[in-house]
Amino acid sequence: MAQGYPPRRPAGLPADGRYGRPDEPGRRGGVGRDSRPRPERWEQLDAFDDRLDEDAPPWAGHGVHPTGPGGRQRRPPRDPGGRAAVASPDRGWPPDGDEDWPQEERAEARRGRRAAARARKSRRRLLVGCGAAVALAVIVVAVLWVTNTWPFQSTAAPAVSNPAVTTFQPGEFRSVPNTCGAISPALLSQYLPGKVTRVSQALGSATQSQCTWTLDRRPDFRVLTVSSQAYAPSLLASGDGSATFSAIDAYGQTLQGLQNPPKGSKAPRAQLGTAVGLGRDAFTALQVFHVAGDTTDEITVVVRDRNVVIDVTMQGQQRGGGFGPVPVATLRAAALAAAHEVLAGLR
Repeated sequence: MAQGYPPRRPAGLPADGRYGRPDEPGRRGGVGRDSRPRPERWEQLDAFDDRLDEDAPPWAGHGVHPTGPGGRQRRPPRDPGGRAAVASPDRGWPPDGDEDWPQEERAEARRGRRAAARARKSRRRLLVGCGAAVALAVIVVAVLWVTNTWPFQSTAAPAVSNPAVTTFQPGEFRSVPNTCGAISPALLSQYLPGKVTRVSQALGSATQSQCTWTLDRRPDFRVLTVSSQAYAPSLLASGDGSATFSAIDAYGQTLQGLQNPPKGSKAPRAQLGTAVGLGRDAFTALQVFHVAGDTTDEITVVVRDRNVVIDVTMQGQQRGGGFGPVPVATLRAAALAAAHEVLAGLR
């Protein structure tokens, strides 16, 4: 059998192969069961137990630290007083000046500090914006309260029942006088001098009347036409459909026809003028007609009084066929005088 290496002696084993102290005779393998420790041994144990109750010194503690890249331990940095630096929300971890921390971790800490600063600024901006919005809302409400102009408050007037008028109202005319009798002989002799060749009456009724006088003797050719009409209530009229609104509509249509004659009528546009002292509404109009080499001037006077409309025209031929001119002022005066007489017959 081959001879091997001799067995190794365990550390702490005496050379004689016995455990324990060599100066203790009769002991094998250390202290026997019936033996008692020496008094100094008890004193050492008691002293050790007393030290366990005391506060640990600053250097006591675990000596194990986390390991970073490359097997390098991450030790907490220390401040000048000897204590480990403590991380706080206001100061990034680790401090930039500690060389024990890797470069990438210091960069990450700086990014964290910048992100925290941005978050604080965002919170401040949000608080400032909310405060400004609340202040603006309070100011707007105060202004609306003082002026009593709420945006949701309806400004439309409440609907009022306004049924159409179907009867004549107080002061309205139910009939008009005969226009042939309304014009005085004095007026005819003044503005139609000579023998009036024809007097015709048309539209003779209680509510409408028209009469025409013609002077046809060289060198004068003049024609006076007078008409009047009392309008009745109508559902087609504007406003409340009363007789007065019916007359207002007719007055406006006559004015519009003189200002802008229909294209098929070949009538010229009228030159409008005022008529003072005639009814509620009144105007004058001058039109010049050119037909087959003849020129004729025509003056129109329209008057409205409540529900009655009076229409007077006076025309005179200026030249052609041996007739001499008639001044426009004379034609206008004749029409205004005739309108006054018809209007006086209503009252």
